Amino acid sequence: MDPLFSHRPRSDEGAQGQGAPQPRVYRFSVPAPRDVAYSAFTGDLHLWWPSNYTGFGEGTHAFIEDGVIGEESEGGDTQVWGEVLAEEPPSSLELSWTLAWSPTAPMRLLVEFDEADDGAATVVTFTHDGWAAGPEGWEQYEKYSEWPVILGRYVAYFGVSPDAVVTVR
Repeated sequence: MDPLFSHRPRSDEGAQGQGAPQPRVYRFSVPAPRDVAYSAFTGDLHLWWPSNYTGFGEGTHAFIEDGVIGEESEGGDTQVWGEVLAEEPPSSLELSWTLAWSPTAPMRLLVEFDEADDGAATVVTFTHDGWAAGPEGWEQYEKYSEWPVILGRYVAYFGVSPDAVVTVR
């Protein structure tokens, strides 16, 4: 099976243990009201999440429901990617994240939806943080570096160029 995220070598900074990794933060806008953008992120995950970033591959059904984010294979097997920690529709979603990582060291994803253009658009801020302490945190940081590709699929779902995903940090 192909890796779910990047396995690039650890950066010199991480290898030397120079502090904790900074949060990864991305921002983008979609041409939809906030409630529609939120619903597409949470309810239509299976329509935009790239199958090559899943455990089961093609034909998998990604979902967020009943307090869980995960996927179901065509054969009915499930894999949990994390848990819903907090949900304030249509403003924010906070998840623990363990996809392709040990469930003993969950990370955190925070997705915030802010109204723009008098409600005709939504600015989404996506933050990945909560890295484990020490070298494991740097391994997580390096592994989960392909969010622009994944989030690019989400903006493309709205007809926006994947290049619209901006790395803030």
